[in-house]
Amino acid sequence: MDLRLKDRVALITGSGQGIGRTIALAFAAEGVRIAVNDVNTKGIDETVSAVRAAGGRAMSAQCDITDLAAVHDMVRKVEAEYGRIDVLVNNAAVLISHEMFLETKPEDCDKEIKVILYGTMNCTRAVLPGMVQRQFGKVINIVTDAARVGQERQCNYSAAKGGVISFTKSIAKEVGRNNINVNAISPGATNSPMRMEMLRQLKENIGEQKAAEREEKVKRAYALRRVGEPDDIANAAVFLSSEPARHITGQILSVNGGFAMLG
Repeated sequence: MDLRLKDRVALITGSGQGIGRTIALAFAAEGVRIAVNDVNTKGIDETVSAVRAAGGRAMSAQCDITDLAAVHDMVRKVEAEYGRIDVLVNNAAVLISHEMFLETKPEDCDKEIKVILYGTMNCTRAVLPGMVQRQFGKVINIVTDAARVGQERQCNYSAAKGGVISFTKSIAKEVGRNNINVNAISPGATNSPMRMEMLRQLKENIGEQKAAEREEKVKRAYALRRVGEPDDIANAAVFLSSEPARHITGQILSVNGGFAMLG
């Protein structure tokens, strides 16, 4: 299948590591030019180097996406280098604590919402005018099944991602007339750096054996009996950005191994 992505331009937030980096490499393999966004300059440099080592083209797009003025500056920089932005992947997120809601700090909740929800809205606000002018664009938001079915110890994170789900559906209705597709990818458990850090902390708290038993219990909740990998998410992002996916918009695609089969 010809995805017709060669020479497109993709801005991917939070792509200095983990799922974002994997998405960047997957796009680059299709000939897409990559703008690597993160707050971590070291991570950006590593992703840019990885894309270039694989024969792709990448540039740094460092900024704090909670700062709208900085986001506008970043978008202008990318457009000056590449001429346009065809694909925006809103991937950046933070999960500060894995605690019951009443144990969380209000300031941590505030930060999670700013990065996940406002960050997504800021980047979309800055990129959409160019897409509208060119009458073409793809916006992909990375959410979570925790926001769709509920997840204890992730109330703040889930609430922020739930806002992104609503935003995805609403903005898709506004910009569809401009030939712009807006969709979200909703992973279940995925072996990202965020999840690996949670597992590390779990092992410290309850020990290696109990942590391993818990992990096996988690896998049994998935029809495919496996936890997702970053490339499972990346493959979905590449497809939703492609020409064969041109008639898909306003959708929340669960990539979750059958954890939750939502209608």
